[in-house]
Amino acid sequence: MCSYLDQVGSTYYFRRAVPKDLVGHFLTSSGKPRSEWKFSLRTKDRETAKRFLRPHEIQTDTLIDEARAALSSVPSQTSENRHTQQREREEAAAAHALAEESRLRREARGDLRTLWRKRRRSTTAELEPEQAAAIDLLREQDAELEQLRQAVAVMKAGNAELGITSSPVSTNAPVHHLGVLYERFASSGAANPKTIRKWRSAVQKLIQHLGHEDAAQVTRADLNGWTAALVEQGLSKKTVVDGYLPAIRAAFAIAYEDGAIPVNPASGLKVRAPKPLKLRERDLTDDEAILILKGTLEPPPSRLTSEHALARRWVPWLCAYTGARVGEITQLRAMDIMQDKGIWCIHITPEAGGVKTSEARTVPLHSHLIEQGFHKLAKASDPAPLFFREGAGNEVNPGSKLRAADLAKWVRTLGINAPQPNHGWRHRFKTLARLLVIPEYLADKIQGHAPSSQGRRYGSVPLVTMSEAIEKLPRYQTNF
Repeated sequence: MCSYLDQVGSTYYFRRAVPKDLVGHFLTSSGKPRSEWKFSLRTKDRETAKRFLRPHEIQTDTLIDEARAALSSVPSQTSENRHTQQREREEAAAAHALAEESRLRREARGDLRTLWRKRRRSTTAELEPEQAAAIDLLREQDAELEQLRQAVAVMKAGNAELGITSSPVSTNAPVHHLGVLYERFASSGAANPKTIRKWRSAVQKLIQHLGHEDAAQVTRADLNGWTAALVEQGLSKKTVVDGYLPAIRAAFAIAYEDGAIPVNPASGLKVRAPKPLKLRERDLTDDEAILILKGTLEPPPSRLTSEHALARRWVPWLCAYTGARVGEITQLRAMDIMQDKGIWCIHITPEAGGVKTSEARTVPLHSHLIEQGFHKLAKASDPAPLFFREGAGNEVNPGSKLRAADLAKWVRTLGINAPQPNHGWRHRFKTLARLLVIPEYLADKIQGHAPSSQGRRYGSVPLVTMSEAIEKLPRYQTNF
């Protein structure tokens, strides 16, 4: 048993509480009493985490032993001295508690600001009279401020024509809210709704880190400090670069294009983080693939819903023979299974849910899937999802995403230690395509990868050509 091993999301951490008799003896980098040690082990594999945990355990053992030795070597103290030290420790702990309470209140204010901004932009028809009146007053204030800004702009233009210059007054400078800048980007349609929702939380986290949301006050050093804090929380460099920075760059780009800031602090922003350990390839091995597919043929537990049981039966097989993203498969509807020119296929479309490229594509089905009877689930006019109950989940975590997580958890119980058991099928498909000398452009088209050049964006790939490529994949021998 690893008593100091903690898992946050999929990442493992070393976490150990400071002994009660030493509370107040150890301080954090900000000078606050330390209540625990917590270090990211930068791995998602439990066995690897156990190995990485041991040096931290030895280090903290040493710190604790040295602290107790230092306390025991101090000459016997008077009762008054002991009470003084105890009082100092209690005061330090109280100060830490107040600071934590203040942080939580700042976060709550941020959430409240977001709620008010949403309400101010929405209809007041469904609100209580008092709430509607408050929204109307705020809108009137917004209108008055806009009129004032326009009047100042006219005055400045007139002064410029007369050659009159005025000294800038920093206290009256308009605040360029990061949240508002991001919402302008969101309303532009430059990214799909799923991405917009995902990135919005990154903007809120930056605002919470800064303690304000004025883009004009943010420096490159501020952003470097924020990215460093994200890495310290255990986030990988890829997660920060792909999941956090795009939203920030979009917001600051708008502020820069508006002339609200002289320099864009997010332009060229780099993330410094340790290179992640790669202990194995990301694609599933032959043995792992067969183990998962055999598991799909076992009778499902009675506790599973019919949609969950159907997902466990078919989703791994579809991923294996199409190389599609697991979310693209779990969001399939009965109407997305169809026959085109005599070829059975599935239609992966943003109409059913998220598609990374925002482009629909049709993927032929391998004959092994037809022989197993997957095509019998087709219903031409049925928009209901196949693998989760309609209405499950929410905007941030839709039913397709939750079902994919269920499948990943189940695959882990089979003893699969691949870094990403669902995504491993996608890597495996690409490996097999190279082995079978399937042209890269063809594998990309089947899997929904963006074309590698502008020229490859022209024209289309015939369905029969993709079908012939998919049929080259060897059948999985599960004795079906």
